[in-house]
Amino acid sequence: MVAGMAILALACVVLGLAPFVVVPRLGRVLTGLGGLPDTHAAFTLSLSLVTSNNASSMSPTLLALGLLVLLGLVPLVMLVLRVNRRLRVSDSWGCGRVGQTPRMEYTATAFAEPLRRVFAELYRPTKELSIDFHPDSKYFVQSIEYRSEITPWFEKALYGPLLRFVRLLAKLTRRLQSGSVHIYLLYVSLALVVLLLIARWS
Repeated sequence: MVAGMAILALACVVLGLAPFVVVPRLGRVLTGLGGLPDTHAAFTLSLSLVTSNNASSMSPTLLALGLLVLLGLVPLVMLVLRVNRRLRVSDSWGCGRVGQTPRMEYTATAFAEPLRRVFAELYRPTKELSIDFHPDSKYFVQSIEYRSEITPWFEKALYGPLLRFVRLLAKLTRRLQSGSVHIYLLYVSLALVVLLLIARWS
């Protein structure tokens, strides 16, 4: 399996870096098929792909070599500029807050809130907010309780009935596996009779 993937990866590299070797041969194979013109001469066999009317040209091989040279120049430039390559450890950016706690993290509810608003008409989410105030003053809140629930319509209308049907079918199928050799021979005999009847009347 690894060898097959390696061959396909090598073919991608050859098609990308050396199309001047592959394209003319593919052109000769496709010539005349479906009214296609003579395409084997549309590209010259060189490092560049040039159309027959010299309208455009491109050299993937030279582009790849240029990228390799550019990547090789990066360490050289870093060495000339004396870039400090030592590992530096620091705290991650915390939106200007000094003391980060797990309670300040985004929850799954925060990420799903835009989707809940878009599909609110479909899922019909229910919200319940309970606020308990201090008995002496309504400006002091003792506790806040918020509940939100979404009715899983797809689970109820689609996945639930389908899962129950599959379970019922699995129970019926499991009864066929009784473990008795005599029952299995009966199955084979019945299947043979059915096949003979089909062959007789077909």
